[in-house]
Amino acid sequence: MRTAVKSENVADILAIQALKAAYFRCVDTRDWEGLTGLFTRNATVFFPEQQDQPQPINTAIALYQEALVNAVSVHHGHNPEIDIISADYARGIWAMEDRITWPNDKPSSMGLEYLHGYGHYHDEYRKVDGLWFIESLKVTRLWVRATPPARSVS
Repeated sequence: MRTAVKSENVADILAIQALKAAYFRCVDTRDWEGLTGLFTRNATVFFPEQQDQPQPINTAIALYQEALVNAVSVHHGHNPEIDIISADYARGIWAMEDRITWPNDKPSSMGLEYLHGYGHYHDEYRKVDGLWFIESLKVTRLWVRATPPARSVS
């Protein structure tokens, strides 16, 4: 159950919101080094639809790179619910929408030309040396439309 936000937590919440905004920007601009720097060294990423268990951050970044080759993507996070649990630990849930398009002649590694989805990010954050980082990230989808490449007619 959510509680009222304490005024001393506002700066931490704003810092976490900026961290998540940087996450979305780094994914969409393919800034893999910048993206890696947003996570703790022991961070995990979990996409339950595609994975059996959370993946270490280095493995996850490689999966992002492979999945987004030749793609144009936009990822949006909305309505953050951030709970500051302690001075160095927080949790957040973000409503999300993503759209990813691959060229018809270069579909994704999943065999798609287009993906559009809605769902939620479930994150845990850790403050290290005064800065917030993502410690775990899990995406749960409520709806997905995935389109395979159109077949050419001969």
